[in-house]
Amino acid sequence: MGEGRRKAEPARLEAGRAWTGRLLFWRVGCLFGIVAVVLATACFLSYRENRRLQVLADHAMGRVVEMRRDGDSTYRPVVSFRTAQGQTVTFATSWATNPPAYRVGDPVSVIYDAAAPEQARIDGFFPFWASTLILAFVAAVFGLLSAILMIVAKRG
Repeated sequence: MGEGRRKAEPARLEAGRAWTGRLLFWRVGCLFGIVAVVLATACFLSYRENRRLQVLADHAMGRVVEMRRDGDSTYRPVVSFRTAQGQTVTFATSWATNPPAYRVGDPVSVIYDAAAPEQARIDGFFPFWASTLILAFVAAVFGLLSAILMIVAKRG
């Protein structure tokens, strides 16, 4: 009788380890799923704000007045424009590129909310949709990883 118990003990330990591993995959999968939902929500809010601004905002022509160097290798355009009320506004974009996307003196189309013209943006695909697309991509990656981890946890 003692012999059978000694043989069953390693099998029971192995089963316990496998169950613990599946539980870990399940928990990490759930965590990744939560992160995916949070990122997808942020993506939706970014999309909604961008669409709202495109529909309700004013447009103006501006000019790149400076290329501000960020760190060692990226450049951020600084744009100046006049609002419909005649106020001159200067702003730096929230993004930077290398090589520089603009040169000093380049004309640019600007979109702004009349209530907060200092939060203006250059009107174009990249300035508007880059953050939304990046959020969507990262949310999709986390969602996919979550699904894979949960499938692995279920199958063992």
